[in-house]
Amino acid sequence: MSPDETAGKCMGTGLRICLPGLSLVASLWGVPGQAAEDQWALCAPSPAARGLPQSKGAEESGAMRFSADVISKQGDEYRLQGGVVGERGEQRLEAQRLYYNEQTDQARAEGGVRYRIGERLLISDTARLQLGSDTGEFDAARFWLTNRHIRGEAEVVELLGEDVSQLQGVRFTTCDEGDDAWLLKARSLRLDTAANEGIARHARIEFMHVPIFYFPYLSFPLQGRKTGFLVPSVGESTVSGTELRLPWYWNIAPNRDATLTPRIMTKRGVLLEGEFRYLNERNQGQLNLAQLKNDRVFGDDRSALQFQHSGEPAAGWRTRVDYRFASDSQYLTDFGNSLATSSITHLERRGELDYLANTWSASLLLQGFQTLDKSLPVTSRPYQRLPQVRMSTQPWISDAGLELGFTGEAVQFERAEGVVGSRVDVLSTLSWPLRGAAGFLVPKLSLRYTQYDLKNTSPTADAQPSRSLPLFSLDSGLVFERELTAGHAVRQTLEPRLYYLYVPKRDQQNLIVDENGVSRVFDSSLPLFGFSQLFRENRFNGVDRVGDANQLSTALSTRFYDARGRELMSASLGRILYFQDREVTLPGAPVDTTRRSDWVAEINSRWTPALSARATMQWDASDSDLTRGTLDWRYEKDRRRVLRLAYRFQRDTVKQVDVAGIWPLTPRWRVVGRWLRSIKDQATLETLKGLEYESCCWSVRMVQRQYRTDPSVDELSDSLWLQLELKGLTSVGRKVESLLTRDILAP
Repeated sequence: MSPDETAGKCMGTGLRICLPGLSLVASLWGVPGQAAEDQWALCAPSPAARGLPQSKGAEESGAMRFSADVISKQGDEYRLQGGVVGERGEQRLEAQRLYYNEQTDQARAEGGVRYRIGERLLISDTARLQLGSDTGEFDAARFWLTNRHIRGEAEVVELLGEDVSQLQGVRFTTCDEGDDAWLLKARSLRLDTAANEGIARHARIEFMHVPIFYFPYLSFPLQGRKTGFLVPSVGESTVSGTELRLPWYWNIAPNRDATLTPRIMTKRGVLLEGEFRYLNERNQGQLNLAQLKNDRVFGDDRSALQFQHSGEPAAGWRTRVDYRFASDSQYLTDFGNSLATSSITHLERRGELDYLANTWSASLLLQGFQTLDKSLPVTSRPYQRLPQVRMSTQPWISDAGLELGFTGEAVQFERAEGVVGSRVDVLSTLSWPLRGAAGFLVPKLSLRYTQYDLKNTSPTADAQPSRSLPLFSLDSGLVFERELTAGHAVRQTLEPRLYYLYVPKRDQQNLIVDENGVSRVFDSSLPLFGFSQLFRENRFNGVDRVGDANQLSTALSTRFYDARGRELMSASLGRILYFQDREVTLPGAPVDTTRRSDWVAEINSRWTPALSARATMQWDASDSDLTRGTLDWRYEKDRRRVLRLAYRFQRDTVKQVDVAGIWPLTPRWRVVGRWLRSIKDQATLETLKGLEYESCCWSVRMVQRQYRTDPSVDELSDSLWLQLELKGLTSVGRKVESLLTRDILAP
């Protein structure tokens, strides 16, 4: 055969031959998703990964180039024998013998047939290939996906084209060689990458050689999502009994999906939970619904709703919606699985529209609340803002460095009973900041004007009261630095700060008066006293009260930095010196006549990447007693080596200890636990006790949770969380990971 006659069929001379069109599909390898690298830390290296030669210099497209020890031709058939190797890009085919018919475009490989593409390997004794149509058949094939730690075998692997493959008598696992702790078996498995669909018939999952799931027909996506049932979960609790969840997933569109989950509880009934999600180019959101007909424990229907939305409809515009509803005050306690959610007394509903320009910004807020505790009188419930409009400007800076700023708001307060009305508040500021590396000095003068228009007020009260107030502050501070040679820190700062505030007294008790002549506020409250309170212009939250002030805040801070500028630790201490009584108070509160505030301090430490600590303290010097304090200590080597210790104290009300952790006993066994106890009430609020076992390809987590939301209740609610994870495939049971994340892993 002349070189011209073999053009396109073979190239080169001697022991090299080129055959056209060999492109074995890789759709077989697309079933399970990519796992995190540390997921396989307990696994032995795959034998298939060792000794895999890497293709060098092979072309990415075109015909596959073959070499062999001996090449011959009889009629229309090429015969390659001994060390047959074919390469193209990442593809590599090896065999002892290869027979190729030039007329039929068929090839037959025999003896140790190995096909590799990247980290994917297929081994068989014989293979029949139709090179031009990318079809073929491998008998008694074994396969490996070394990058996903998957191995398996099939009686027959059929390549039905570039996008479709069919496997008969297939089984695979992510376990090490010689370990079949779990297996997925199927009579047949069809994989179609073009349709993004896999279809398994008579499939079953075995764990420890015991079948745990059987699917006569199973359809699943090769990538992304697909409509169908998800893996069910089982749990147990004293308040709900045995729980079985059967989630059904609906892949509506690439950017929309929904999940419907019947939650069957032997003591209560069936709670139907629905979730709808959408993700568009300029907005995203989620709707959650739940309905329980005739809760046999509660004695009535139960329901809940939550809708969250955020969007950017145009440049500079932002939208946010958060709407929540619960049928009763006990719903979050019974189904929330969290002490934080079970203690909520009001559910907020809010919608926001913001606009941000280069020099100014504006926002529109609609806000309401659902009061879960129906025993609260209407006059003790929060006001609705229907609506609130805010506007602020970026500071205008003159050539001399003067900064002029403006903020304003108009809000309508509504409630079913009592005094209601509108409020307009305008704040103008003029400051002259002087800043340098060694310190700063910021004098600031502000003028606040507030106007009300009230309804349902006392006949003797002013229905349109107003208030004008000037405010003056002088903020100053110095920064001293020194280099340290001991330890890891190389630089320490010492930062003294003085903040003077003067606000004249204005009688504000008669700004808002209800129909009974009682002084009220729409949104003002007194926040917890902390270090940041030392430098606020108003000691109250909200606008209805602006505190009178003639005071000086003194503070001292120190910081430690390493050579890279990372802050290792900071500590701050300060208090306020008062030069006059604070006569502006909330309704019913007495005048504050103390001459000095409590000492407040805070410490933040991150001396090593694994070890962190935070402490806050409020000390009453007059009584030589601690008013409030918190301590949070955390050691986190990694996600499975976490220790956490917290202490919370508030005089006469709160004294709690919180200890939690996850720690390995051996490379495979870990213990998890949490103990939250109210020392004041001598009652345990929550405990977690559990064990985790992890092998190369599977793990099991079992956690018992006991909790009470009311320390006066003697009996603890009890629930059992059990989760079995088959790595690379699925998990079965209640999501223990979500419980651990909330109670232990969360910062």
